[in-house]
Amino acid sequence: MGTFSTSKSLSHGDDSAAEFVIEMLNGDPTFAVNFDRIQWDNKNNCYVIIEYLLCDESQFARGVTPHTSHPNRYFHKNARKFLALWQIAADLRAILYLVNYAKKGTEFQNQVLLMKVEMINADLAAPVKTIDRKITRSQYSAWFRELNIRGKR
Repeated sequence: MGTFSTSKSLSHGDDSAAEFVIEMLNGDPTFAVNFDRIQWDNKNNCYVIIEYLLCDESQFARGVTPHTSHPNRYFHKNARKFLALWQIAADLRAILYLVNYAKKGTEFQNQVLLMKVEMINADLAAPVKTIDRKITRSQYSAWFRELNIRGKR
């Protein structure tokens, strides 16, 4: 297979695949995990998996923002998802990042929590061990764009 010299830029999201899967499951529970992003990182010579975690506006009134939320707060609700992501990352020898964010135009839109996952162990009181960086939306954009460039082959 040849090397690609160009790639298309993203201009909009496409939720049609998710809608198709929901339709095909016809209400059945899913036993799969959808990836938000997976890419090769030439600098670290490994795959990088990114999972985006939306901090919804309804959480703001309870003091939960992208900078204060963490998967340990709701691990019991999404344990299978986090454990599957961790297992896949281990199988691929990938770096796993979890990214808290809020929708653009909301009160905490400028807060992003970039979490590099060090370990996930469901038997611990705090099952998700991360190295956290509280950053702004523009700082995340710079980090993400740099990572994106490192995926070019």
